[in-house]
Amino acid sequence: MDEAAPVPAPDEILAELARLGETRTWEPGSVVVAQGDVADCMYIVHSGALRAVVTGDGGRSTELNTLGPGDLFGELVLSGERRSASVEVTARARLTRVTRAEFERALRTRPDIALDLIHRLVQRVRVLTRTVGRLTSVDVYGRMVGLFEALAVQEAGCRVVPGPLSQARIAERVGASRAMVNRLMHDLVQGGYIEVTRERIALLRDLPPRW
Repeated sequence: MDEAAPVPAPDEILAELARLGETRTWEPGSVVVAQGDVADCMYIVHSGALRAVVTGDGGRSTELNTLGPGDLFGELVLSGERRSASVEVTARARLTRVTRAEFERALRTRPDIALDLIHRLVQRVRVLTRTVGRLTSVDVYGRMVGLFEALAVQEAGCRVVPGPLSQARIAERVGASRAMVNRLMHDLVQGGYIEVTRERIALLRDLPPRW
């Protein structure tokens, strides 16, 4: 019985796709794809950082997730439908753009690419499901605490949320108004729970479960 062929690693698959597209650098603040645009290509992230943002009918934006090296976005290229979210650059990024025609050609000759894409889509759905769950079942303060806990790292014996992380950005990520976030942050600073600078948010002690 023949041995099964080895399954290519995700990095190998991304490298294969990258050879099919055009690579360029994007500066912070650039909008790579805009919500509502026709999905005619996908992108591979080699370096930098980006965020996916969806804007509702009322004009309020919510950050769905962040993207970094090894990620890809624009999977709706397979359907040819409109973009469901905008993707913005937050740190200078190097991306490869792969057209729909090239992507479909790769799928026909490399079924392992399709399997890798399915796995990535499943993971993306899980992240979005958790995000929506938090937005619908937890109040604004609870969502903000959850965000801080998820982003916090140890630094010189203190737990910190690396920045810059503006109040507007926090509001987008927790699905709240900037005014509400400003009030909660002010109260936490006054209560001695956090210390805020441009570079970080220091968690000085355990945040209260409710506010």
